[in-house]
Order: sequence, then C-alpha cells, then structure tokens
Amino acid sequence: MTPRFASAARNLSRGLTLALLLGLAPLAAHAQYPNKPVRLVVPFGPGSATDTFLRIVAEPLGAALGQSVVVDNKPGAMTVLAVEHVAKSAPDGYTVVAATNSIVANPAGILRSVSYDPLRDFTPITRLAGTSYVLVVAADQPWKTLDDLVTHARANPGKLNYASGNLGGVLYGGMLQKSIGADMVHVPYKSTPPALLELLAGRAHLMFTDLVTASGQVKAGKVRPLLATATQRTALFPDVPTIAEIGLKGFADMPAWWALYGPAGMPSEAVERLNREITTILQRPDIRGRLLALGIDPAPSSPLGLADFTREQSQSYVRLIKEFNIQPD
Repeated sequence: MTPRFASAARNLSRGLTLALLLGLAPLAAHAQYPNKPVRLVVPFGPGSATDTFLRIVAEPLGAALGQSVVVDNKPGAMTVLAVEHVAKSAPDGYTVVAATNSIVANPAGILRSVSYDPLRDFTPITRLAGTSYVLVVAADQPWKTLDDLVTHARANPGKLNYASGNLGGVLYGGMLQKSIGADMVHVPYKSTPPALLELLAGRAHLMFTDLVTASGQVKAGKVRPLLATATQRTALFPDVPTIAEIGLKGFADMPAWWALYGPAGMPSEAVERLNREITTILQRPDIRGRLLALGIDPAPSSPLGLADFTREQSQSYVRLIKEFNIQPD
C-alpha cells in the first residue's frame, strides 16, 4: 500500500471510530444513570416526619444507585417552595421531590396562587408511603380527654389556638373547630417541629400532627393524644379513640401520603431505575419494620399507578374543598 493510501485508510478508520463513539455517546450517558449525586428535595424542615422518613430511605438508595443521595430541606409555603423548585429543575433525573398530598391539594384550592399543575409539570416515579394524624395537647395541659378540651373551647370562644405544620394540621384543625362549634385561632408554621415547640411552650394549645412526630413525643411524656384520624385505632395509640368511634360530624377522610416526582420530561431510564430501587428498599423487612414502628405504611407503586393516583387525589381535593367551603389562604 502506498503511503498516500495508507494515510487515507488511517484517517478513514479514525473517522469511523469517532463517528461510532459519538453515536453511542447518548446511549452510554443513559446507561450510566446516575453518574453524579441525586438530590432528594424534602418540603419540610429537619426533624419532620417527611425528613425522618426520607433519611431512612436515602442511605440504602444511595448504596443501590452507587451515588450519594443528598436530602435537601426546602420548607415553606405549604410545600410550594420545594415543589415549584423541582418543577423548574432540569428534567435529568438528578432533582426529585418527596411530595405530600399538598402537591394536589394546594392547586385544588387550599392556596390562592400556585404556579404549577400537578398533572402537567411533573414526572410520577413511585408512591412511597402513607400515614395518619392524631390530635395532641401538651402533657401539662388540664385536658385529659377530647370532651374536656371541647368543653373548655366552647366555654372560652376565641381563647384557644391550634397550630399546624402541614396540610393535615390545617384541614383537620379547621374541621374540628367547625365540628364542635367552637371558635379557635389558627396559627400556621412552616413545618411540624416549630409548631410542636410552640405547643410544648404553651403558646399553642392543640394541634393535629402525624403519627411519626406524635409517637416520639408521647413516649417522652411531653404530649397527650386525644383523637386519631385513622378509620381504625392505630397500634401506636391503641387507647386513643378515632373520629368515627366518637361520632364527630363534619370530617372528611383525608389520609396523608408521600410520593416521588421529578420534573416533567424525565428520561424513562431514570424513572425506571429510581422506581425499581425504591420499591426494593421499601419491601425490605428491616426498612419496612422501621417505618411501621413509626406509623408509616410503605406503599410503593408503578409510575403509571402514581399517575392515576395523583389524578384521583386531585379530583378528591376539589370535591372536598367545595364540600367544606374551604377558603384559600
């Protein structure tokens, strides 16, 4: 082969190799997901039920992915700050949000102005878990039962206040006020921990909080549970009556839940990988046992299952807000 033809052959070979590599580059990029840390945005502050739950999941998820999973707390505005942040993030699978039912309740009418659409602006990945709420008062308050509290509230209109640190606290507190016919003042907080501190300090009188937060405070003797929102008594508080048992009227069944969403347009490879790994983690006996002990019921789903659930929950909150004439904040 002449030098001229040899040089041409080498150049052609290099060109073909480069073209082949460039053609495979997108496939390689997808196959390598994740190739950097994944940011898991939590809409509540440290110490909240959502934060506690996600930190239990984040460590084994990082090990399964081979990358760090960074828990990023963004509390405020009834979870809107965190949810809108993720909606506007790059849809590459590296920023996701552990949303609560607020993601559908806020745009349904809980808040006056929300700039996202829960069905249009997010990629559903998997449901995570569910829980319920319990009404608590500080242990040094004189009310031993719900009847004690109701009697005092009715005799002192406008003198009691109820704190809230999440959607359940807002809505169940308002429903209780209407159900017992007593005027109380609502004091909202960015997250459950600061609301609980106000309760323990005596500046707030009562609050509905999730089972995760309540269980630790009850065991420590700091708060007293008076009423459970679950349809049946919970194993964490077997002596605490439910709304249905007492026969209180004017309450809606509104279980709390968590689900994982990414920005709209996430690559299917990232969705499938996250779904697969999280489903495996939530089904592990050790993880499941830890969560159940906190009052969290693991409930992973397919992405399609979460999409259907999101649509159903969005419609349910529209009906609930209309039925109870809930006015947006």
